[in-house]
Amino acid sequence: MLKNYLITTLRSIAKRKAFTLLNVFGLSIGLAASLLILQYVKDELSFDDFHAKHENIYRVEFDAYRDGKQIFRCATAFPKVAPMLKADFPEVEDATRLYLRYGGGVIRYNETAIKEDNLFQAEQNFFSIFSYPLLSGVAKLDQPNTAIVEKETARKYFGDADPVGKRIRFGDNEEYEITGVMESPVNSHLKFSFLFSYPTLVTLWGEQFENAWGWYDFYNYVLLKPGSSPEALEAKFPAFVDKYGTNNNSGIKESERTKFVLQPLKEIHLYSDLIQEAGVNGNGTAVYFLMIIALFILVIAWVNYINLSTARAVERAKEVGIRKSIGAHRAQLIYQFISEAFVINLAAALFGLLLVYLAIPAFNEMADKHLTFSVFADKNLWFSLAALFMTGSLFSGLYPAFILSSYQPAKVLKGSMKGSRDGLFLRKGLVVGQFIFSVALIAGTLIVYRQLQFMQNRDLGINIDQTVVINGPGFLAQDSLYGNYLQVYKNSLAAHPAVKNFTAATEVPGNLIYWTNGAQRIGDEVSQRNQMYIMGIDHDFFKTFGNTLLSGRGYAFEFTADSSSVILNRKAVEIFNMETPENAIGQRIRIGGDTLNVVGVVENYHQEGLKQDFRPTAFRLVQNARSYFCVKVDTDKLGQTMAFLKEKYAEVFPNNPFDYFFLDTFFNRQYKNERQFGSVFGFFAGLAIFVACLGLFGLASFTAAQRTKEIGIRKVLGSSVSAVFILLSKDFLRLVAIANVIAIPVVWYIMNQWLDSFAFRVSIDVWIFIVAAVLTTLIALITVSYQSISAATTNPVKSLRYE
Repeated sequence: MLKNYLITTLRSIAKRKAFTLLNVFGLSIGLAASLLILQYVKDELSFDDFHAKHENIYRVEFDAYRDGKQIFRCATAFPKVAPMLKADFPEVEDATRLYLRYGGGVIRYNETAIKEDNLFQAEQNFFSIFSYPLLSGVAKLDQPNTAIVEKETARKYFGDADPVGKRIRFGDNEEYEITGVMESPVNSHLKFSFLFSYPTLVTLWGEQFENAWGWYDFYNYVLLKPGSSPEALEAKFPAFVDKYGTNNNSGIKESERTKFVLQPLKEIHLYSDLIQEAGVNGNGTAVYFLMIIALFILVIAWVNYINLSTARAVERAKEVGIRKSIGAHRAQLIYQFISEAFVINLAAALFGLLLVYLAIPAFNEMADKHLTFSVFADKNLWFSLAALFMTGSLFSGLYPAFILSSYQPAKVLKGSMKGSRDGLFLRKGLVVGQFIFSVALIAGTLIVYRQLQFMQNRDLGINIDQTVVINGPGFLAQDSLYGNYLQVYKNSLAAHPAVKNFTAATEVPGNLIYWTNGAQRIGDEVSQRNQMYIMGIDHDFFKTFGNTLLSGRGYAFEFTADSSSVILNRKAVEIFNMETPENAIGQRIRIGGDTLNVVGVVENYHQEGLKQDFRPTAFRLVQNARSYFCVKVDTDKLGQTMAFLKEKYAEVFPNNPFDYFFLDTFFNRQYKNERQFGSVFGFFAGLAIFVACLGLFGLASFTAAQRTKEIGIRKVLGSSVSAVFILLSKDFLRLVAIANVIAIPVVWYIMNQWLDSFAFRVSIDVWIFIVAAVLTTLIALITVSYQSISAATTNPVKSLRYE
């Protein structure tokens, strides 16, 4: 019996080659796209799940409040938090701290000197909480001046030699012995080059920093005992904060200003976008958007099969009638038609796997992933393929099977069998559904693209073009003559005609400012204290970047007391209630322990990307800033200019690597996730629309075939080609119009929710939906036009002879 089903299925497929090719091609694209997206989603969801205890690990988030309003949410907290949590709460099995050496630094081994990022100080119990593989050696992070090196980083310094026992230098006054080599997996929200021992900080800063409450530069992680409730523990935090918090003499409880939240380790990568994150995280919303697109593409492909199968119902009715008249049971016919669906889906699955194999390199480049052909050894891939194959076969095969097998042989063989009105209504509903998806995807892609363009082209309030940023020297940076060296380098560059400006600063646009402190206007209550972001700049910073001065003045050499002065941005003026920039001049504020005189106010500019709002910023004069050198250059002979910058750098700062980047590229790296999301979203949206068009093309061809006699009669009676074309096209265009009416409000709501995640965003204009509607209409019209025109231009004699 099975052999008979198979033979009959193959004959049916061979007889209807165009029908088969349309379905196999559409289904294979749907399956390939879905498998690629599922691998992408799997990779994103796999972050931090290699830790054996990941279900019980939490990061302590620090939220700051003033007057009941949240000021900021931060990934780091105070160094006192982790040890006190472990001491006070029995449900905390262990707790550890990490300190990021922000901005990285130069690591030296013998003659090799390389600027490294991702440098952390870690405690000894780090490896008992987290499961980062220690490949060789041992962790001695409880001793000063010891380090663990990441394996790929180790190769840069030691080649294939064993790093254990080797000594490296960091900066001018730190030396570490390497005691072990670790692996830093890609799918982790923490990436490491070196782990330095935490006790080294005590030798550098003294023990007093351990009790700091207010210095929130430390990542605190806790491991809860199995079965412990994080919600119950969080409920105890207010009392904990009041117990250890600093007495601010304001009469306000510390727990009203400081709140701690437990972030599950597994949620950090996709759902955390706090200040002072250890790295750029993913986007959970984007991941689920892509999952929805994968579902759209599959459903559209399956709907195509249902539509084309039911559209052929009348054509296959005679076959069903003959089979039933010679004794076939309905169940046998159902098995027959489901078998056809299984064979077509099987062919699509095999072709889909081939498409996945061919698409992996291009997909990796587009999505910035590292999928390899080893995914074909992943049982999850085969499980997903099997699940999609079975679901697709049943979903696309059952309805046509039951419809076709229900025909009564007497009516069919008499020739009185006509298309079902219910079946026609279903097919129209399915086409509307397909184009709802298509309109949604086109409009969504346009909105995503427009927001990306807005972010990349918006006036930042400063000029970052043609700016080379050189990382400051790691060695000599603490030398007492550093200021002289800096001035020599600056003077040597000024002599070159391609160098327009030079400035040294503690930070550059595109980075979060990590130098923060509490700030208060003199005369205000302690309760009005605000968080201030502080940037150290020299006299030429505003001239180099072209900041707009709203009132007062910038720093100048003739004002010798400027070390006690400060320049604010407009946002700082607003939070201190200084009314206007002009009114701020001459007022005094206290930042940390320093009382400073406001001498100028500059306009807000985008220090970070447009996802973040402006932050209150104080610009302090730091003439010998050593983090970054920003050089404005003429790009006509860029190669020669860069060679000159490097040559002079080597003369003034020998034994330091010349490490640089272009500021505009550096700034736009913040939009990497959004660009990738836009590329992937747009590509798969295009695939979904293409698959929908395949189905529409097939449906149009069968519609034209079923109306062959009608078209012939109309032409004999005088209808023109254009009239016949309109006749065959208007039904489809009506369905597209209905789809637009349904899709537009849904898209408007969903995309508004996505745009609200940006502090600065575009509005959703009406023209976007007009463009989406016009495009879907044109796509539908072009898709059905070939069949419509072909039918309209056919000789009516042939059309009437056909039936």
